[in-house]
Amino acid sequence: MVGVLAVVTAMFLVAIAQPNSKDLNDHLTTLAIAIGFLFFMLRTRVTDEFKDSKHDSQNYPNRPVQRGIISRRSLVALGITALILEIAAVLWVGSLQENLSSVLFYGLILGYSVLTAFEFFASNFLDKHFNIYLIVHQAIFILYPIWIFNLFGIQITNTAIPAVAAFILFLLLIEIVRKYELRHNPAGVLVMDTYLAVWRGGAFWVIFAISSLAPIALFSYFGSIWLFVISAVSGLSLLILRTHNERVRAIAALTFIATGLVIYFS
Repeated sequence: MVGVLAVVTAMFLVAIAQPNSKDLNDHLTTLAIAIGFLFFMLRTRVTDEFKDSKHDSQNYPNRPVQRGIISRRSLVALGITALILEIAAVLWVGSLQENLSSVLFYGLILGYSVLTAFEFFASNFLDKHFNIYLIVHQAIFILYPIWIFNLFGIQITNTAIPAVAAFILFLLLIEIVRKYELRHNPAGVLVMDTYLAVWRGGAFWVIFAISSLAPIALFSYFGSIWLFVISAVSGLSLLILRTHNERVRAIAALTFIATGLVIYFS
């Protein structure tokens, strides 16, 4: 699923920067971006293991790191490997588009990700403010369209802004879906670290709003009637199955995948 997410994210990015027909070079660029994003996510998960270590030890002692199945040394090695491969993929992306200077813009993403790893040096504050924590961490995805538009040598116009906003909202959707569940610690106490636990019913309506409105926001940029079909099917399915958390997660994920495919091949 992580691989699928990486590929669709790359397709989404290339589509909003190159809404017209794609050539072989664009397809290779999409593949390279997907590889880079895959290792970005892996690197992020590694740093999360360190910054969430205390919380996970208290509430989720059966996780692999807490049980000692995965050592901290292995995590460090995995993180360094992921970083090297991520940078290599970004360099490949730049070479494919004959724009290696775009790597400098990707440096903004790397720098911001370092700040998230250190919780912006305000971990105590962010731990007490769930929504602010979400906003400052998700803000990194604003930098991805900036990098991609620079990569293709295109300015972000007013007509592209709804597409960029839809991309950011879809990445927010995936983040919410990732933690759309109720978790309990060994004592059976609900842990307030998921969107369903903190936002309760509001989490569903955020998923519903993004899944049904974001595809429509892309219509003016891509002009595909299939975006309205995706919106209608997603919204109706979510309303019918809203009490089934796993199905809600699946519908939201499929909405992102379907939208990515439509705009990439439109």
